[in-house]
Amino acid sequence: MKSVLFAGAVALAALAGVSAHATTKIFTYSDLGSTVATGSFTYANGDTGVLGYGDLTAFTVTVSGVTYNLAQVATLTDYVYFGYDTAGNDFVTNPNTCGFAGCGFQSSLSAINSSGTFGYFFNPVPGGYLEYSTGRGGSIDKITISGAGTPEPATWALMLMGFGGLGASLRARRTRAVANAA
Repeated sequence: MKSVLFAGAVALAALAGVSAHATTKIFTYSDLGSTVATGSFTYANGDTGVLGYGDLTAFTVTVSGVTYNLAQVATLTDYVYFGYDTAGNDFVTNPNTCGFAGCGFQSSLSAINSSGTFGYFFNPVPGGYLEYSTGRGGSIDKITISGAGTPEPATWALMLMGFGGLGASLRARRTRAVANAA
């Protein structure tokens, strides 16, 4: 009986744990209703204030067909800026982003290598963007940030383990009951 209760508790904890450890946000930059870039980022629940790249546990952005992740951003050295305000659920603009061409550039999201051949730069909205490896860019007029709709893979794994444990416990209990009856 204790194993059934334990397995049930694990399953319930897994269900409750969908957002127990991390918060994932999905963002879209668009222009005139057309998506120009999409991405997501994850940070620990309980983190508040304005978060930077260093506060994130995961990050991706796809712009002009090129996808960047948090590991790649960590290697970039110029115009590296991420500012997400948890209270306002929006990106905070840095009015003085610095890099290879100097300082004073306004960005809402950026990270570029020192030669300016790899990375991305988004101005505040309304403004523009540029993906450096392709040289493609354009205008942006809206940023949308929303919560993620699906749990993280680790959460799914924990839920499946909990339900599997519950099923195994019930099966073992039924097998013992049949053996005792014989």
